[in-house]
Amino acid sequence: MKAWLVYTLARLGIFAAALAVLLVIGLRWYWAAIGAALIGLLVSYIALPGLRGQVTSTIASRRGRPERDADSDFEDDFVDAADTEAAGSGAAGSDAAGTDVAGTDAARSDADRHRARRERDEE
Repeated sequence: MKAWLVYTLARLGIFAAALAVLLVIGLRWYWAAIGAALIGLLVSYIALPGLRGQVTSTIASRRGRPERDADSDFEDDFVDAADTEAAGSGAAGSDAAGTDVAGTDAARSDADRHRARRERDEE
């Protein structure tokens, strides 16, 4: 049987058992339903980690991997080249704004690099 079906049936069974117990105790139906939902959540979290892991691995294996396209490859190469240049020029020392002494951008992240470019363009 499929893992997701077994997991779903197990959770429904735990909910039904908790609901029956709470109704026998004498709670009103709406309080019993809320309590059974909470009890079912907690018990299934503690008692069913193996089934939950099987369901997640099944879902993850069905999910396709994203295709790489030329635009993504170009963008990745551009970012890698900029990081390599920043790391190479960082040896000269940098000021507080993240720009090295020679004036090139020594930022470590894309956000820092874009912020430094905007600041240079505003000046």
